[in-house]
Amino acid sequence: MELEQTELGAKLALSPLLAGMEIPPEQLSVQQYRAGQIVSDCYKGTPSVGLVTVGRLEVYSVALDGKDVLLNELTAGECFGICNLLAPSELETVLRCGTEAEILYIPKSVLRQCLTKDSAFALRFGTVCGKKLQFLLRRIELLTMQSCRGRVIAFLLSRQDQNGTVYLHGSREDLARHLGVSRAALFRELAALQAMGTVAAHGTSLSVLDSQQLEHLLYHPSNIK
Repeated sequence: MELEQTELGAKLALSPLLAGMEIPPEQLSVQQYRAGQIVSDCYKGTPSVGLVTVGRLEVYSVALDGKDVLLNELTAGECFGICNLLAPSELETVLRCGTEAEILYIPKSVLRQCLTKDSAFALRFGTVCGKKLQFLLRRIELLTMQSCRGRVIAFLLSRQDQNGTVYLHGSREDLARHLGVSRAALFRELAALQAMGTVAAHGTSLSVLDSQQLEHLLYHPSNIK
């Protein structure tokens, strides 16, 4: 799909990393995907950074036994293929469209040239990589928790907004996969937390009613069953 300069600017503006970049439209590609399709950072044989402009992608890690764990979700304005921009290897994770999606692809060779010429972009790139590393460390901490309840509480505390609301982009089953627990275990722990009066469920969202009590349960392992 060919892009006009104005349309390209609007798409790049979705991303804090790429906003304001001057990249010739002929160097870029836009691809539409159906829900469920697998997405790669190697577009038509060209290693590329993908910018989600419409829809939602799910990021999975697949273990040697074939079990997959939902690591993250990318929505409009977020990129993939950034952390291996300077590495020759492809992404180790699997990207699947959670909804219909549109991806703007930028060849990595183009962005590597930008890094050498644009110090402001290089600084933004370093900031994004740092944030992704911090996110990964939090995910490792969450997934290595032995307690199902601990994983649920840590997720709620980290994802709540200023009003205590945790928005869920998928189903409860998707959340269970994200946490690396069974669906039954997730429902059991949510029910227990609701019975304590610490959490309330509202269909596509959860509300943290008592964050202090949740923190007490999280940091006192003897209270987590």
